[in-house]
Amino acid sequence: MVQEYRICQKEPQNIKLQKDTSGITLLSLVITIVVMLILTGITITAGVDSIQSTKRTSLIAELEMIQEKVNTIYEKRKLNEENTNYYNALGQSISSVDMEKLGEVLKETSLEGYRYFSKEDLRQLDLENMTQDVIINFDTADVVSITGVKIDEIIYYRLTDIPNYLGKKIEHINKNSEPPTFEVRVYPQSNFWKIRLEQIKYNSNVVGGTLSYQLKDSSNWIIVGETMSFEVNQSRTI
Repeated sequence: MVQEYRICQKEPQNIKLQKDTSGITLLSLVITIVVMLILTGITITAGVDSIQSTKRTSLIAELEMIQEKVNTIYEKRKLNEENTNYYNALGQSISSVDMEKLGEVLKETSLEGYRYFSKEDLRQLDLENMTQDVIINFDTADVVSITGVKIDEIIYYRLTDIPNYLGKKIEHINKNSEPPTFEVRVYPQSNFWKIRLEQIKYNSNVVGGTLSYQLKDSSNWIIVGETMSFEVNQSRTI
């Protein structure tokens, strides 16, 4: 008996390959990581710039406070020798600062008249919580920072050296260079004389002032204040 064998050819199935979109491909992952790194770099840079800008602003504000205080002291020292000697003794000798550093901050300026003030020494001038050391010349009202203010990789040690400085007006004006004009009136009273300044006209740089006078037999000036009058009780003091 002859057996018949049939070979049944199975028709090929129509198989469809589908792309698995449920995950992130390696290429997408790499791109994502690169983008994140770039964004992180930008964030870090912006943060550093913000910190530096805040520090710069703080240092400038401190220098303004110190300069304003020195300007006041400059005027006060001229009233009598006692004030001059007092302020000249504050701080420390300029020799306390490294000579190389002094050459950097002062450049060609003479060292004469300068005193070194650390953060702690500035408390002697009623300046609390300062974060920088300075050198001060009370004779010229000059304030120089030892720390300096860094802008675009350049360090500036005086407010007036900072380019395009738009802060407070701290430049010292010599108010005695153009004294005001005025008339002196004497008003006799029962047992004293009242002296009054009238018709006061200030120059273009000064809009007001305080009155001080010196007795004929004294070397000290007596501060009156904004009131433009004072009283004397002896004729020889007029």
